[in-house]
Amino acid sequence: MAIITYLLPALAFASTAIAQCSNAATMTITQSADASALASCTTYSGSVAIPTGLATPQDSNGHQQLIVDGVQAITGNLTVTNAIMLSSLTFGDLKTIGGFELGGLTVLSELSFPQLTQVSSMNFTALPALQQMSFGGSGISQADSILITNTGLSSLQGINNLQSVSTFNVNNNAALQNISLQVVSIKNSLDIEANDGYVSGLSTTFPMLETAQNMTFRNCSSISLPSLANVTEDLGFYGNTITSFAAPNLTTVGGLIFVDNTDLTNISIPGLVSVNGSYQIANNTMLKQINGFQKLSVIKGALDFNGNFTEVDLPALTQVQGAFNVQSSGQLDCTAFNADKNSKQVIKGNYVCSGSLSTPGGAGTKVSASSTSKPTGKSAAGHNDVNVQAVMGGASLIAGLLQLIL
Repeated sequence: MAIITYLLPALAFASTAIAQCSNAATMTITQSADASALASCTTYSGSVAIPTGLATPQDSNGHQQLIVDGVQAITGNLTVTNAIMLSSLTFGDLKTIGGFELGGLTVLSELSFPQLTQVSSMNFTALPALQQMSFGGSGISQADSILITNTGLSSLQGINNLQSVSTFNVNNNAALQNISLQVVSIKNSLDIEANDGYVSGLSTTFPMLETAQNMTFRNCSSISLPSLANVTEDLGFYGNTITSFAAPNLTTVGGLIFVDNTDLTNISIPGLVSVNGSYQIANNTMLKQINGFQKLSVIKGALDFNGNFTEVDLPALTQVQGAFNVQSSGQLDCTAFNADKNSKQVIKGNYVCSGSLSTPGGAGTKVSASSTSKPTGKSAAGHNDVNVQAVMGGASLIAGLLQLIL
């Protein structure tokens, strides 16, 4: 009987502990005692929230710190939102989280998760004082989605060894100057825009990236994609300060778009064979030659070029299924493309090729009667020369118009 009497309280304590570590409802941490209850769990099967009304000791500035040790896994989400006086957050033993959300933490300057390597999703929003992240070992290697916006981060140290991700969106981080990821595939979308508010733009490097569904780059000063082989939907570059772009291993892309990259002088995608959507080059004022597409054969959507380029060379072009629009402010020889159109085999949609335009425009814009297209002496298949250099004006074509197939 003595033994049984001794074991019953222990069993009751164990049952209580198990109940504390498994909860369909969200555990809310508002004070140190709540943190201690979570720390008693190795794995917490549920979600944890740290809300606005955090009641922990304050320093002389009124700032608060929260330290949680012990728990190694949270199967649900860890959400910390609008705890406006929280300046330091530490989970010393946490290795995996379902979702990780930080939002509206205006004074958070220290984020320490020294064992964390895996999250399902990461959503960091409105963290103006956070300059760096501290994660375990080589950092987070697996995540389904990443969103980092309006933070004070100067680097993405802690996630730069990410091996796989479905969605990656980094925008409006004024102090961020560089993104370099080892990711091999992006299952859904990559969006990088409006970062680095102090200089000309963000430097981006993806040395191992081979495949992606959809990629958008805005306001970048350099973009390196040396291993990229396939993009199933759109690959778009808008308003960047890049001077050149090269993708030596890219062979197929859904849509290809270069718009408002005012410093761009060269595009080289020598292995590109097919564009399965539309292909647009517009308002890249320093781009004088379009000649880096020597194997491009098939465009299943529209071809839409407008600007002040001096050369268009598409020697392997055999098919444009949508509209064909080439407009330049210079004198343009359209002889080769006229022959393609007249054959009714290469260019199948509405056709415009014209030069000497004061305002060259996108597909669907009318060419003024005063514009002319004069020969320059070269008429190799798919090759046009423009002799007068001028800055292109007019608005860029909306993305939806590019999908027109006539």
